[in-house]
Amino acid sequence: MRIARDIEFLKDELRILALGEEIKPEIRRLNELKSVLMMPESLEKDGIAYMMYRDLPPLRGSPIRLDVTVIPPWNVGGELAKTKGHYHLPLEGKSLPEIYYVHSGRAIFLLQRRGASIYEIEDFIVIEAEAGRYVMVPPGYGHVSVNAGEDMLVMSNLIHRGVMPDYEPYEITRGAAYYVTSDGLVRNPRYEKAPDPRYEKGPEYSSLEDLMNDRGILERLTDP
Repeated sequence: MRIARDIEFLKDELRILALGEEIKPEIRRLNELKSVLMMPESLEKDGIAYMMYRDLPPLRGSPIRLDVTVIPPWNVGGELAKTKGHYHLPLEGKSLPEIYYVHSGRAIFLLQRRGASIYEIEDFIVIEAEAGRYVMVPPGYGHVSVNAGEDMLVMSNLIHRGVMPDYEPYEITRGAAYYVTSDGLVRNPRYEKAPDPRYEKGPEYSSLEDLMNDRGILERLTDP
């Protein structure tokens, strides 16, 4: 699978080659997600939750970092496969956005903006995106990526390399304000306040390569 010029994902081998270099993944295991699962007691055995291939060319040396995340399909207690979820810590006093581009599979992105406490959510957005669509995570929003299909979800993300993730709020509240299950959305009772979700669809874009060459979009990653 072509990610961008000189970047290939070998699906059967779960390998990425970039400019001839094999990029080793950072692996997140199911046991590491127990703190954010809807029903962690339903996890019967450990396994790979998802893989992250960090800092791919051609953006090395630039302010923006390119990663690829691969989420195989799995289900724990009815909840669909997902990432752990995090907010972004401010960089030099500014909250910065993040862009996701879907290469294959069907994704649901859960975006939430917290209120006075981590248990209060002011806005909750559910964004669906299939191959060829992208999502802009607005500044100040936490997010979870969900594999809502039966096949592997492969997606890239673009983010300022100085931005650091904050996983702790999601660990304390055991995930986002809603879970995505085989039967639809389920509200997380640990949140004291959460609005009804707003539904959106990620806009189309011709390719990740064209997205990386869109100066207007990339400038938003450093100056929203």
